[in-house]
Amino acid sequence: MSRQEMNASARRYFLGIAAPWVLTFSACVAAAPALEDVAAAVKLDPAQISVSGISSGGFMAHQFHVAHSQHIMGAGIVAGGPYYCARGNILDAVTRCSQFAMLECLAFKLDPKLCAKTDLAPKSRYEIERAATASFAEARKQETAGKISPLANLRDDRVYLFSGIYDSIVPNGVMATVLHFYADPDKGAVRQGNIDFSGSFPARHTMVRDSFGKPAGSVVGDCALPPAPPPPAKTNAYIDDCQSVARQHEEKNHCLCLPAPTAGGKAAAACPPADKLALCKELKDVDLAGAILARIYGTEALNKGRQPVQESELQAFDQRQVFSKFSNIPYSALQNASMAREGYIFIPEPCKDGRPCKLHIAFHGCKQGGTTDYRPGHSGNLFAKFAGYNEWAKANDLIILYPQIQARSLGPVNPRGCWDWWGQNYTHAGYHTRDGKQIKAVAQMINILAGGQSLLLVAPE
Repeated sequence: MSRQEMNASARRYFLGIAAPWVLTFSACVAAAPALEDVAAAVKLDPAQISVSGISSGGFMAHQFHVAHSQHIMGAGIVAGGPYYCARGNILDAVTRCSQFAMLECLAFKLDPKLCAKTDLAPKSRYEIERAATASFAEARKQETAGKISPLANLRDDRVYLFSGIYDSIVPNGVMATVLHFYADPDKGAVRQGNIDFSGSFPARHTMVRDSFGKPAGSVVGDCALPPAPPPPAKTNAYIDDCQSVARQHEEKNHCLCLPAPTAGGKAAAACPPADKLALCKELKDVDLAGAILARIYGTEALNKGRQPVQESELQAFDQRQVFSKFSNIPYSALQNASMAREGYIFIPEPCKDGRPCKLHIAFHGCKQGGTTDYRPGHSGNLFAKFAGYNEWAKANDLIILYPQIQARSLGPVNPRGCWDWWGQNYTHAGYHTRDGKQIKAVAQMINILAGGQSLLLVAPE
């Protein structure tokens, strides 16, 4: 495949030609309340703000962490990629940072050998380290320009990284690059013991969760491991219950210390050998939201466990008003950088009475944002409802903020509803810095939740 053909493939992917799922909003829909009103009595602990995300939200969580590390104390990255991975252009986004171009090529039933040439993601240790070096060099450049927080702030932060072994969209090597960005002594230099990397969990490109509080129906899927389920497949919300798969792998690898007969006829514990201990540990993280929050805040901060949550406890707020706080330009599809009409927030009851609470921002992935809950009698966003964060938040004085991106066919090139991690034809240059429109919008949300103080720097347009 030539570079011209690869460029055309990339543009088809992001322009979404003939994509029937591109969503629009009706102007007559009643506006949600302002975030100030929804969170009127909230009091944040400014030292306890963190981020996480999956897929494009994983890229954004990492970008946001790097841009505002002075005030972000931890991050969880699921199937995302390193800072400035796409280098400001679509082609790199779909070849170097993901396998989108290759997947589209195969979908057109072209020669697999030809399609494989579009897979430019790092694979060897040398390629991964080189990609991490380039990523951190860009961060240094933006630090020198004053466009991001000092990178030294990363050293004491806590980081959780996740890459499913069956992920066909963002390969393991891309996530390994994020690990090197954070951990290498000449880069982020995050302290030893502050990073977890889960790279052997048996899952595809999905937000892994267990059956706790799982809704009825098929909105949350089951881990579909190879071979892929035959068509017609259900609509993929990229949220899967992987508990049964994890148990199967635990038994296969003797993670449960299964009784085994000995020569004398007595039962003995058949525990995993040393080379399988890491896999067994990762299989315990079937509740991925819980694993992320535990790494960031510590298990003691979550010692009250989980509580069931009603969908009605999730509240919507008007994102358009948030965007207007730092801009004098009238609201429009171009200006709001594909921000959806509504965002969502989960506020536990104790946090509504002035108790200092932690804040976690959870970024959804492509095709997960906006109003995705089409079940009869329901509305709102599936990721915000069922990704697994709210159950931990309810019991442990933790507010979860779910900013939302909406798919658009005109204006910003974003028909799949992705957060901007490539810039070109979307929010353009500066998307990965504090000047990025989406980063500024989320920073302003945090400032509002902090009682209107300018906790995070947000420069006006």
